Amino acid sequence: MSVSSTITTSAANTTKYLAGGSGDNIIADGYIKTVEKVWLDSYTIAFTNTLTCIQIADLPENKKITSIVVEILTTASQSSGTVSIGYVEDTTDILATTGVADFLAPFTLTHNLTRTSISLPGGLLNSVNYTGAGLTIVPMAFNGFQAVTGGTQTTIGIKLNNWTMTSGTIKTIVRYT
Repeated sequence: MSVSSTITTSAANTTKYLAGGSGDNIIADGYIKTVEKVWLDSYTIAFTNTLTCIQIADLPENKKITSIVVEILTTASQSSGTVSIGYVEDTTDILATTGVADFLAPFTLTHNLTRTSISLPGGLLNSVNYTGAGLTIVPMAFNGFQAVTGGTQTTIGIKLNNWTMTSGTIKTIVRYT
């Protein structure tokens, strides 16, 4: 009878930590044994949002983004608008129809009656109504998972294009370390 053994190995920062974190094994500040920080924000929809870029977090440099959560609560349907999430780098990026797509590329959103949740990493939870009937989960890539902020890439924004609803609230959470 053959006995198999489990191979144990370590990830990058664990290897550095076990080696004492000295010399070439320096662990970047705030990336290990740290407290996660949270930026909470909200935005009140008060007009038709065409090419609207909403700044949802302004983070310090050299911080790793661990997750972004967006909750869209409205009283109206949305069937042809797009949503994207990324860095708000400059005026060109804000005004471009494809701008702020570092984390979530422009995605056509069917927002039926009151609630949509975007959780990165994770996916999009699209609800048909507020009671939760007819939920659809759309998996999507979080291109910027553990992205490090720096230079002009420190402000996170959500971009709405061709949104026809004129009332509601967008609540956001950006976690980083």
